[in-house]
Amino acid sequence: LKTRLQATQNLIEAAETAGLSSQSRVYDLFVNLEAVTPQEYKTHGAGLTVEYGFHETLFGDCLLGITDRGICHFTFIDGDPQTNWQRLKNDWKNAEIRQNQSATAETASRIFQKNGSKLNLLVKGTNFQVKVWEALLRIPEGYVASYQTIARLIDQPKALQAVGSAVGANPVGFLIPCHRVIRKEGIVGEYHWGSVRKKAILGWEMRGLPQPPPKEGAFILPSP
Repeated sequence: LKTRLQATQNLIEAAETAGLSSQSRVYDLFVNLEAVTPQEYKTHGAGLTVEYGFHETLFGDCLLGITDRGICHFTFIDGDPQTNWQRLKNDWKNAEIRQNQSATAETASRIFQKNGSKLNLLVKGTNFQVKVWEALLRIPEGYVASYQTIARLIDQPKALQAVGSAVGANPVGFLIPCHRVIRKEGIVGEYHWGSVRKKAILGWEMRGLPQPPPKEGAFILPSP
């Protein structure tokens, strides 16, 4: 994990040098992020319809919420599923929320399949939170970054506590990869859905990658 921390910093720096935008990725990006409008944020989803379902995943059961504009909620279930549903309801309190297992099943099946098809996310957060979530999407699969690196990416190097809060408020677990943020010492650290699950996800993402990671200057970047 310590070597992955350093490799991620080199990778991000190389991408910036190559002129890649924040919406580009050194590896194939399969997630598109859209934030709600200020009016939608103010009205807590009024006019939106959110369909939800409970599904099995590689790392335990989840609650998935979708809209016609993309996935708006993904949480792993620990304990009472009602707690997860209540968080969904709190996030989109004025939206029409209804259970539809068949509608969410197809999306759920694609989340852990990197088959080239993109998944759209619709998130509701403050400008600061959205910037942090966008920064998380810049961490390549199989790599990790520190809170300090995320703060630097959004040009707020001293806002570590606020960055930590935004990471913890991630409404779309796994797809916005908050599990790739670890402590600067190389320690996995806490995770909203448990450190054991975090370790399992990181191990799954690192499978098949070169060990140790490529040295600085050894990264192959796509054309901007």
